[in-house]
Amino acid sequence: MDGMAEAGGATKPHKPPGRGQLAAAALETLPDGVVSFDPDLRVGLVSGRAAALLGLQRTARNAQGISDLLDASPRLDREAVTVLAGACLTATLPDGEPEADLRLAGAPGLRFGIRRATVGTWVLAITPETVLAGGGGIDPLTGLSDRAMFEARLAAALDRPARRRGGCGVLLVDLEGIRAVNQVLGHAIGEDLLRAAARRLQAAVRDGDLVARMAGEEFAVLQGEVTDAGQAAALAARLVDLLGRAYLIAGETVVVTPRIGIALAPADGAEAALLVRRAAMARHEAPAEGHGTWRRFSPEMDVRWQEARLMEAALRRAVAEGEFELHYQPQVTLPEGIVTGFEALIRWRHPERGLLAPAAFLPMAERLGLMRRIGVWVLREACEAAMRWPAPLSVAVNLAPAQFEDGRLPETVAALLKECGLPAHRLELEVTETVLLATGDAALAQLLALREAGVRIAMDDFGTGHSSLTQLRVFPFDRLKIDRSFVKDLPLGGDAPAIVRAVAGLGRSLGIAVIAEGVETEAQLRELLAEGCEAAQGYLFGRPVPESQMPALIDQLRAPALT
Repeated sequence: MDGMAEAGGATKPHKPPGRGQLAAAALETLPDGVVSFDPDLRVGLVSGRAAALLGLQRTARNAQGISDLLDASPRLDREAVTVLAGACLTATLPDGEPEADLRLAGAPGLRFGIRRATVGTWVLAITPETVLAGGGGIDPLTGLSDRAMFEARLAAALDRPARRRGGCGVLLVDLEGIRAVNQVLGHAIGEDLLRAAARRLQAAVRDGDLVARMAGEEFAVLQGEVTDAGQAAALAARLVDLLGRAYLIAGETVVVTPRIGIALAPADGAEAALLVRRAAMARHEAPAEGHGTWRRFSPEMDVRWQEARLMEAALRRAVAEGEFELHYQPQVTLPEGIVTGFEALIRWRHPERGLLAPAAFLPMAERLGLMRRIGVWVLREACEAAMRWPAPLSVAVNLAPAQFEDGRLPETVAALLKECGLPAHRLELEVTETVLLATGDAALAQLLALREAGVRIAMDDFGTGHSSLTQLRVFPFDRLKIDRSFVKDLPLGGDAPAIVRAVAGLGRSLGIAVIAEGVETEAQLRELLAEGCEAAQGYLFGRPVPESQMPALIDQLRAPALT
């Protein structure tokens, strides 16, 4: 029966909803946020959409006056609160303007409309801007706020009056693995993955918090009313757990690794740009391990960041002014110990820190996009040096992924060989499995062209990757270099001798020369000889030396030295 319900065999009349309940329910169906108020500027109803757009905490929705309600919003600066409250007051005056439409610089991403609803009731309608004047607003892929919106809201939160200025947290989130998804599964899957991650982020935060997509696979959360660092830490841990769980996208199971950096205001800074930068520092130091992790900014990170910026500037100067030099390490035959060539190893003569090894600056050079210029310089210097050595001594040069990017490596090498007058067979180019995986078929095609021109190609660090044997099937290498980690463990037994024996046997079977690197002791040499290795390099035969010492080293090593 309509309006009746059964309960224990008796019926009771059902109380119909009051007008207030019906009005509140109607407000929640509107796409805009709505706040109603009376002539005394007392707040009536506040829709959930309005609370979300204004970033209000749950308790702030109970504000008695319109000024108090607006003042509680972290997304409105002081001027915007004053203008909006004044417009609401004007609308209620007998001779005032009953309607108004406002866009305020101190309320980025929002527009406001004031209308008379009924006799004695007005509404403040709040609508999100799809595009801000500065070019930002809503991220079209995920529907989240974009970078411009995030930075504007953060600035507004930090600009609140001291009496209501609470703490807030900036959490920068990076999802490692999305680029690999784009490459392997396609960009459509990658975009669906970003949307799924955005939904998880939005579901994990409070109504008053803001989630934004900053760029690519980078997201950000503006966490409001942070009174304790533990609140931000708890949110970061929750996000690491949620974002690190597997995604099912178009039938594919995909896993990414979240890394999160946290910066808190006012403890870690009171300016928007500074907080974002310090959150980025913290994220950079969060290791991508397991299902991801997070870090909170500390002053030591700022010191390391400043040092890194100075190092970057010095490295750019080094490239421009030629502060590098090459050292050469001998490669010898076994068991005779006769030198057959040298590997060229780059060094940076830093004006303050002295001579730096490649590990101290090459990763930074790759991040800065300097490796192509450095690689060409190394090739030219090595070829010119080899021309001053007695034939048929060869020179080996390592290649970086950046040197394959423009597809012109064969032409570059051919031009350098012609310029220097070095025969192609006296140049050996070394590539690692990492380089081949990063550059794909384009690298293999260029290496094949180089080999057909007479340049020798070697696989460096053989045995340390997951597909070293696969690479041997797709490219005819001239030489394999046994990684130093296996040579180091030879005297200790275990599986190192078996691996060296297998690589040496594989080389003989395929007609590929094998050389062991990192040989430092007589015990390691004895093991290599026992396993049938035919060539080696390492400190036992000679440390890398500058070109000025090469004539003496060549004379020393040209005669048989080992038995």
